[in-house]
Amino acid sequence: MSWIQTLNKLLSDNESAGVTKMHCPRCSVKLHEVGMGATSKVKLDVCPRCHGLWLDKGELDRMDESIWANVEEHPFHVSEDDHKQTSCPKCTIDLNPVSPADFGDVIVDRCPTCEGFWLDHGELDRMRDVATAIDSGTSAPSGDQKPAGWSDLRWRIYLLKWNRD
Repeated sequence: MSWIQTLNKLLSDNESAGVTKMHCPRCSVKLHEVGMGATSKVKLDVCPRCHGLWLDKGELDRMDESIWANVEEHPFHVSEDDHKQTSCPKCTIDLNPVSPADFGDVIVDRCPTCEGFWLDHGELDRMRDVATAIDSGTSAPSGDQKPAGWSDLRWRIYLLKWNRD
């Protein structure tokens, strides 16, 4: 099932889906809050028209399908590409178009204040690809600091193994 089919099913089947006070930064439609299931604490704020997603701080890490990478903690840099300026649906200040380091072809919008992410249609899949690449490309740390992009779980497992050896 594609992401759009899954999203449409969640919107139509989810009894807890409700209209939020936030508006889509792309098309100004009120966002709908959608739970991701009984076992998930993540509630996505979804635009029913353009299928964009608002992810509060910490939610992208839960949605990137990686237990090893925390894509939110990966270094980001402001993108210089031509990108339509939008406002944060939560705190209404301008979102920054940013790219994860080493992934300049991926541009998402991040709030400099609340650190949430606005993902346009298809960008969640691209961020999942970034998390997968971080998983496969990150080498062992050289010091006692958690490397950028590593999840807390990955760091704790590494420390346990390192202290055991």
